[in-house]
Amino acid sequence: MRLLPGFVLGFTLIFTLSPSVSATDYRGDCTIVFHGSSTLHDFQGKAGCQPFTVSKIDGVIDMSKVSVAIADMDTHNAKRDKKMREMFEEDRFPVITGSAGVVALKDIRASITREKGADSGKVGFTLKIREIAKPVTATVTNVVETDSRITADLAFTLSLAEYRLKPPSVLGVISVDDKVSVTATVVLDSK
Repeated sequence: MRLLPGFVLGFTLIFTLSPSVSATDYRGDCTIVFHGSSTLHDFQGKAGCQPFTVSKIDGVIDMSKVSVAIADMDTHNAKRDKKMREMFEEDRFPVITGSAGVVALKDIRASITREKGADSGKVGFTLKIREIAKPVTATVTNVVETDSRITADLAFTLSLAEYRLKPPSVLGVISVDDKVSVTATVVLDSK
């Protein structure tokens, strides 16, 4: 029993001497633009992510899950959109999800400033399309952090084949290329 007072005192000192932890909750939103090519012409589409919430504790954000509904993906061409949704098997897999887990803003800032004149950093996350989850590294630019808002742009290229997606084709002659470029503007507003 003599150890108990010492333990309590030590435990109390650890917490009183530790810097205070600041936490902020954010509402998240993002706008996604994807660019693809086909044997006929290039095209682009847009989508938005479903609203999400993240917490920032001492400069660290937990980006557990961000989802995009396949139904919200739009290329402004109804036939192409129908084929795209069929490719993703929207009826069985209605969302694409991304998860970065814990992201330290200071690490992103450090990767941006590591090289003189660099204006971009890197962030890794897991992208799940249908039943396949793959690691992705995105280039991060335009990071702006204020007291009430954090914004950033992410860019990456994905391979449809890596997710076992068969690119849509028309009459077996016109087909979509394997590589798709994706950019996302992420906005986090404090609650």
